[in-house]
Amino acid sequence: MAKQSFGKDNLGSPETRPCFYKIIWLANSIDLRIPPAFKHHLSINDSSTITLKTPSGNWKVKLQMKNGNMYFVQGWQEFVKHHSLGHAEFLVFTYSGDMSFDVVIYDQNGCEKNYQSIRASRQESASSFTSSFPFFRHVMKATNVGTSSTLFIPKAFQRKHIPLSRHKFVLRNSESICWTVNVTVASTKLLMMCGGWKAFADDNSIKKGDECIFELVEQNTMQVHIFR
Repeated sequence: MAKQSFGKDNLGSPETRPCFYKIIWLANSIDLRIPPAFKHHLSINDSSTITLKTPSGNWKVKLQMKNGNMYFVQGWQEFVKHHSLGHAEFLVFTYSGDMSFDVVIYDQNGCEKNYQSIRASRQESASSFTSSFPFFRHVMKATNVGTSSTLFIPKAFQRKHIPLSRHKFVLRNSESICWTVNVTVASTKLLMMCGGWKAFADDNSIKKGDECIFELVEQNTMQVHIFR
């Protein structure tokens, strides 16, 4: 069967749009196989990504073919972690065109998941974070996301842990995927993440209001913990 590519205007109402469901268990919390009968709705190449939409925001997830099957891979584990998906929870993926899905999550009790309680739990987790490594917190502002975004490293942190000079840092997310960012000295004598930061923020669906904890686990490597 030839692959079809749908646009937003020709899918009809939500009730008639193509959809599939998945029940969460250990294997598909790592990557998620799309039902074979659904594959013809999607087009895929080496850089294909889809957008998953929930009340918590939009998430970019990479598509990958493995042994003839199509999977959600990079970005999927972050989606699972953020939404606190657990064993036997039930997800409905409704295709809205342009490589985008609306996702509804149902708890084990059969009711739609309470996103406010998830958000409160994540905020509590962020405030209670501790580590034997040095770290700093930053709540994302408009200048930290989107076009030409940058991020300043707090002066108190850089004075103790990072030399005031141009160099490169590696940012690592919860899936142990790494991005290289350029760190430069701004006119204010602050260190600023620039080149590579936007790619990290975009690939990890970081948005204004999210809180990130940057943990200096090696001399030029930071583990980044994202709280939405």
